[in-house]
Amino acid sequence: MAASNIVLYLSFAIAGLIIGSFLNVVIYRIPRKLSIVRPSSSCPECKEKIKLYDNIPVLSFIILRGRCRNCGASISIKYPIVELSTAVLYLLNYYFFGISFMTLLGVIFVSILIIVTMIDIDFRIIPNVIILPALIIGLGISTFLVGDIWWRPLAFSAGAFIFMLIIHLIYPRGMGLGDVKYSAVLGAFLSQKVVVGLFLGFLFGSIYGLIMIIIKKRKLKTAIPFGPFLSFGSLLALFWGNFILKWYLSFF
Repeated sequence: MAASNIVLYLSFAIAGLIIGSFLNVVIYRIPRKLSIVRPSSSCPECKEKIKLYDNIPVLSFIILRGRCRNCGASISIKYPIVELSTAVLYLLNYYFFGISFMTLLGVIFVSILIIVTMIDIDFRIIPNVIILPALIIGLGISTFLVGDIWWRPLAFSAGAFIFMLIIHLIYPRGMGLGDVKYSAVLGAFLSQKVVVGLFLGFLFGSIYGLIMIIIKKRKLKTAIPFGPFLSFGSLLALFWGNFILKWYLSFF
């Protein structure tokens, strides 16, 4: 591997760790209706401001052994998980798409997937303050920078929205409006690959639901957050969606 390539991989990994740290702020503050800009990060328990040297992605968590330096309160393992996940996904974007506008679309998209997934798991909501800007950004990048046919991202975004809205109207307990609006964002970023993303999302969601029923942790009517499954399916579609579509169409 060329030295320049190694530098680029390291750059994407470091950028992912740093941005992942910011995503943790967004994930914590948005559902609580707090500003993501001010004040600076502090311990949720003792309210002590976190020093810069205690805010190094992943490393600070390891050094502090997952506890606040001031009060000793436990720090959630979700923080380093988000940071590491962001770094890995940024690396995958560079690996698949190189230096291109598609990589720009990809890193923004996976950042949105991480935010939505973590908020939906904790709060069972997908906030409009994330969905609406993400929709505009996705349509803009897909249409004007990636070079897709201008109508295609819009068509698949609208198509995904209508498809999910129909499911919501038929079975509102199983499909929230947040998921419906989220599907429009997925279509804006993925274009035709959103078909794969939605299919895989439903597949993984169904498998998870059946497993939970079998081990008797959930009843048949118990609601589960569907956003994480849509996110995981869309993540696979981002990197392997075209391959999956070609494989499927080869049977016809």
